[in-house]
Amino acid sequence: MSPSRAIVAGASGLTGRQLMSVLGEDPFYQDVRALRRQDNLAALHAGQIPGATHVFCCLGTTLARAGSREAFREVDFDYVVRLARAGREAGAARMMVVSSVGADPASANFYLRVKGEMEQALAALGFDALHVFRPSFLMGKREETRRGEALGLHLARAVGWMLAGSLSKYRPMPARVLAQAMAAAGRSRLEGRHIHHYDEIVRLAAAATPPLS
Repeated sequence: MSPSRAIVAGASGLTGRQLMSVLGEDPFYQDVRALRRQDNLAALHAGQIPGATHVFCCLGTTLARAGSREAFREVDFDYVVRLARAGREAGAARMMVVSSVGADPASANFYLRVKGEMEQALAALGFDALHVFRPSFLMGKREETRRGEALGLHLARAVGWMLAGSLSKYRPMPARVLAQAMAAAGRSRLEGRHIHHYDEIVRLAAAATPPLS
């Protein structure tokens, strides 16, 4: 098995913490490095992540927490794209990134438009495999409180039984399951661009070998 070096951005967040745990238990990933808060993502370059083979991105904030549209875009677009470019320059062939259900570069919703533009920018960088994960509300214990998200999660849980078929992508997603699916995608031999919603994410996590739960 060729050496696999995973770089994780956003490791201190809800999904990132779960992902670090999952990757640490998986022998496929022989070296796992979390980019720390003091790492300057705005100026990240390939020399800071030599030998990277897999890039995992769990970066993300909210408009309320960012304080402005400009600050939000800096995190959810600029930092993510800079990370991806540095990864490609370092030799990484595969990238797994958390986006959002409804992401669309043509959306009238600013949040979803930025997410869609981010996805477009990553697709243009030439990764052998780009796995885009589009969960709805994430379940798990956060270090910070997100009131709007908490309210949406409560509502989604209440009507979860109704979210079937094409609506299943709006089901709340356990962060651990998302992390397992991201690790499994990184190990897969699939190439090209893949967009994963709730059902695909659950299938990826369940099919993980070795078991990651």
